[in-house]
Amino acid sequence: MLKAFQLRSARSVCGIGVRDIGMYLGVSGTIISRWEQKLPLDDISSNATNPDALVFFFEQYNILFPTISTISLNEQIIEQESSNLTRFQLRAARAALSINQDKLSELTSVPRTTINYLESQQNTVFLSSTRKPIDDSIFKNFFEHNGIFFPDSRTVLVTRNINL
Repeated sequence: MLKAFQLRSARSVCGIGVRDIGMYLGVSGTIISRWEQKLPLDDISSNATNPDALVFFFEQYNILFPTISTISLNEQIIEQESSNLTRFQLRAARAALSINQDKLSELTSVPRTTINYLESQQNTVFLSSTRKPIDDSIFKNFFEHNGIFFPDSRTVLVTRNINL
């Protein structure tokens, strides 16, 4: 069973609209939006579709859901220090909290333009190695304070429902 944060995060990381997913599943974009508006760890379910179809859909984009509380990128990443965050993790964690770039900027004091730039990179890029390198501990501390952890450079773990 997929959780709301997994759908929200996967869709955000891939840059796919709710209509596109709805068309794939044969449901309206409104249903997808309703699923995403639930608390992060709530199940998404519908009599109209099978969540396994979503798992298969996102596997085509190298997104995996190893457990009910994680989302992972199925791409090779050249490991750096385990404390470094990737673009995938930044975007997935932000989506898990259901906040936009403006809100993340407000909560972390990182300029929105910087967040936008970091999120425009490839999924496997480490935030600290971009043209605009940033001390990603700012994001890491913020997300961990809100129950989101990064066990490795390809995974985001949500440990509780957050409502900012």
